[in-house]
Amino acid sequence: MSLAPARNLIDELLADQQSLTAVERFSQAHRDTTTPVLESHYRSLIPLSKPGPGEQYSFEVDLDACSGCKACVTACHSLNGLDDGESWRDVGTLVTPAVPEAVQQTVTSACHHCSDPACANGCPTLAYEKDADTGIVSHLDDQCIGCQYCTMTCPYEVPKYNDRLGIVRKCDMCQSRLKEGEAPACVQACPSEAIRIRIVPVEVIHNRAVNGNTLVPGAAPSAITKPSTTFLNLRGSAGSATMAADESNLAPAHAHLPLVIMLVLTQVAAGVLLFDVVARLMSGETAGPGKWHAILGACLAIAGLIAATLHLGRPLQAWKSFLGWRKSWLSREILVFGAWSGAAFAYVATLWLELPKFIENGVALGAAASGLAGVYCSVMVYVFTKRPFWSLPQTGTRFGLTLLAAGSCFTFPVLSLIALAVKLGFEFYLRDEARSPFLHSAKVINGPLRRLWTGRLISGLTALALIAGSIAIPALAFPGFIILVAGECLARALYFQAVKEPKMPGNITGS
Repeated sequence: MSLAPARNLIDELLADQQSLTAVERFSQAHRDTTTPVLESHYRSLIPLSKPGPGEQYSFEVDLDACSGCKACVTACHSLNGLDDGESWRDVGTLVTPAVPEAVQQTVTSACHHCSDPACANGCPTLAYEKDADTGIVSHLDDQCIGCQYCTMTCPYEVPKYNDRLGIVRKCDMCQSRLKEGEAPACVQACPSEAIRIRIVPVEVIHNRAVNGNTLVPGAAPSAITKPSTTFLNLRGSAGSATMAADESNLAPAHAHLPLVIMLVLTQVAAGVLLFDVVARLMSGETAGPGKWHAILGACLAIAGLIAATLHLGRPLQAWKSFLGWRKSWLSREILVFGAWSGAAFAYVATLWLELPKFIENGVALGAAASGLAGVYCSVMVYVFTKRPFWSLPQTGTRFGLTLLAAGSCFTFPVLSLIALAVKLGFEFYLRDEARSPFLHSAKVINGPLRRLWTGRLISGLTALALIAGSIAIPALAFPGFIILVAGECLARALYFQAVKEPKMPGNITGS
């Protein structure tokens, strides 16, 4: 005879109801909650009021409190539903290498919501907006075409390109949370309360961005974008400068292969059409270059513009690129080159049409001038990034000599020879670590990119020999031209990969 009490179905169901899961218990405990659960914890970490006139929100980071645990990175990733490998907040390291007083501090950073954001100023599609009330810089995903220009213009490596979506994305300070009086994910997640949201006068932001001041050692000059973030308790070591832990990292920058091809082909095409026009105006139609020469220039122009679309994450939305023409050099470049491609084919058409001479000359000069204007816009696209290696003298010299050397190859080979020789000498000087004004770039060229440099040097010297020979044997001009263009592609790849990219400090391994 069993002594266990009898249990019927009703008893079992009542027992199950009294045994709640963790989720159910959490739900019951907070079902009547009207304010965020952790409000008492983080209320002191965010302002109790909204910014007033002439003020904006900003991050404040206590470097002494930051332990580098990356809880902020994880929380940001989880809340915003980011893809694997995508991060809107990064953690780097500052070091002072003096021994025995070596000092190390970790630096957590996200978007600095700059007073004068370069990402917004450079965007060709107006995919960024700075909120007039809060100062928060937001990215409009639907407006983005994935040109990635903002990743070049931002000196803090804030916008991150998402391969799956074909657009860039960035931190917006969890503005939807702030609007409801709740702290951003990174603020709530930090166990040491190292991250806070503060209200700062815009005038203070501007006053800090003077005299070469930077947010932290290793960062770009604040005058470029006037960032709002404040870093507290920066420590150093007597007799030794604080520096980014990855300062000596020589990893090459992004190759941007479609841009390499686009820039070289458009500059070559602009040069070919320019010297075609010059030769015809100087020598007359009968003594000028053949019609094939003008056709070559027009076809190279179209090929270059097609290559540019391969750099876009959303090429079918490239039509939006004209929207930012008032402030974006990239938008202006696209508009000018678009008009130039039409002018180039109009010029080719005049070679077959019987038109009044003044019309032919007008179309010819228009094609040549618009090509030069497009190349100038290309130069300014990179000058605008404020990277010293891409400064106006550096970029203008490279792009201009490419135009001269390739453009005059068939019509004025002596000029082509001189331009190419000067360009090779200029590039050789820049990779000389003893004399180059860009030591980092010289080390990258002589280190990880040495094979690329060797290929560029061999192609350049070969082109020089063939173009020199074409003065006596014209048939050598075409192979010389092909090798010259190939060498310029290698030179442009070095231009992109050897640049020192401005960024916030990384970690000791250089990642």
